[in-house]
Amino acid sequence: MSDRPTLRDFAPVRDNLPLFVPPAALVGPDVPPAGETAFLHAEARPSDPEKAAAIIAVIDHAIPFAHPLFTTDSGHSRFASIWLMEAAATERRADIAFGRELRGPDIDAVRVEGDPGAAYRACGLAWPGRCMSMAHADSHGAAVAALAGGFRPIGDAGRQFPLLGVSLPRSAMAETSGSLAGFFIQSALVFIIARARALAREISAGSGKHKPALVVNLSLGVTAGPQDGSGPLARLLDDIGKMAFPELGGVHFVLPTGNHRQDCLRAHLKSGDRIGWNIPPADPTPNAIEIWSAPSEPVPRLAISTPSGARLEVPLTTSGAGSIADGNNRPIGRVVLQRRGGNGGRICQTVILHPTLPTGPDTPWSPPGLWCLHLVSAGKSGCDLVIHRDDRLPGFRTQGRQSRLVDPTYARRTDDGRWPGEDEGSPMIRRNGTVSAYARGTRPIRVGAGLARPAGRISPYSGLLPDGIAGDVVAPADASPSRTGMIVPSITPAGRQRLSGTSLAAPQVARWLAARLSAGDAVPGRGALRDMIKGRAEDDTPLLPLDRLPWRPGLSPRVEEDGSGTPPSAPLPSE
Repeated sequence: MSDRPTLRDFAPVRDNLPLFVPPAALVGPDVPPAGETAFLHAEARPSDPEKAAAIIAVIDHAIPFAHPLFTTDSGHSRFASIWLMEAAATERRADIAFGRELRGPDIDAVRVEGDPGAAYRACGLAWPGRCMSMAHADSHGAAVAALAGGFRPIGDAGRQFPLLGVSLPRSAMAETSGSLAGFFIQSALVFIIARARALAREISAGSGKHKPALVVNLSLGVTAGPQDGSGPLARLLDDIGKMAFPELGGVHFVLPTGNHRQDCLRAHLKSGDRIGWNIPPADPTPNAIEIWSAPSEPVPRLAISTPSGARLEVPLTTSGAGSIADGNNRPIGRVVLQRRGGNGGRICQTVILHPTLPTGPDTPWSPPGLWCLHLVSAGKSGCDLVIHRDDRLPGFRTQGRQSRLVDPTYARRTDDGRWPGEDEGSPMIRRNGTVSAYARGTRPIRVGAGLARPAGRISPYSGLLPDGIAGDVVAPADASPSRTGMIVPSITPAGRQRLSGTSLAAPQVARWLAARLSAGDAVPGRGALRDMIKGRAEDDTPLLPLDRLPWRPGLSPRVEEDGSGTPPSAPLPSE
């Protein structure tokens, strides 16, 4: 995997990733080498040698690996391996430059009955002044991991689905534009593939001849980036998905479409068009927008106007970087021009405005308000505009404020008050194509979010593919139009949280896909999902029914039950 072009191109940045993790996570020369440990206890390995196991992998933040939903009825961990990127380093492995890897027996050793936080404190993930990622009640990773691979530790149902995980550092999540997260995710994918192959060898040696399939859930996304699947992460997912690993029965990726359909972050302009760009006040983070030309078309000429009406030319016509200054020659931003795919490829101009809340008297800043973008000239196909994500995630200290595009003709609601679906006609601000750039490749299954009631309706925020549909498949993530979200587990065994978004729809599809693979079904590419899932959403996208979960998700008035018929409201054994 180290020779793949998508990793080789970004080796300098990848090598600097240790700079963005807590100092205690760095593996120094004084850290002793790690010994070889089995991935799973014998009583946690797949119990049916005649059944093809499916490995479920989750890449997220703050994954509660010691949660009872990830254990067997004998009390052993179903996590075969998890890379805790922020954990205090206690051993040295050749393939991990920072953090700590825990395997199943290691997790069993750090868990303490009656003390659900003991395992996280033992890894340095819940210590004041060092790392507090697991000291909170809620986390995105807890919800996603539970939906993808959480099982009540009763019977053997969960043993057929060994787990792998990578818990990303806060630094990768706090910067929501994705400028840093992609490199951590690439490293995580290489780790997941390596551990899945080794785990498959361990499983095959002990419990049958079947090759386990690998299902990887990545419930993360970004708004900007190449829209044609040529981004480094999208290409890496496609590369891995096409490869045949001798130990694995296929690798499948499941990603959400994103939550930004109604956020006015995407537009299409023709030569001569103008559009507003609203830059919020008191924003301590930069605001960025990408202008993409069509393949083989000339470099577009762009002019921008400040909220006061001053017109500023963007001083760049060839590849490189430049500064944008106001009439007093004060820098207020910068611009970068890149050619993707050589002279026959696409041109991307990125305009980056300085924060509207400077950190000091000498810090560059830009004025807030309604800016104007004027596409002075462009090729006959026009240009696609897409704004970088710049918001604040719950539980993070970053204070980014999202900028948006403004068009007086844009209707935020339909005449009957509903949120619009796919685009009609050729508006400047687009809802079509609001799918995450991570999911632009040809291999991943792209999952949109829907409502439980009325069944089949698409959640209003759910991103759309370029052709206007909600994804390759839709799964319920909201109870109704008036009650968003679903109830999901939190970090503590007895805790629950209410979250919403396509991030919760994707792991349900990963769970369903793993079950099909474990049953021995041949699951073809994403284009055949229409024939495999009988239900249909309002736009004819396949609609996945809610699986039976080991807790009440709050999406239905009836009491959901798990596979054993036990009401999910009953406490878990360790509560």
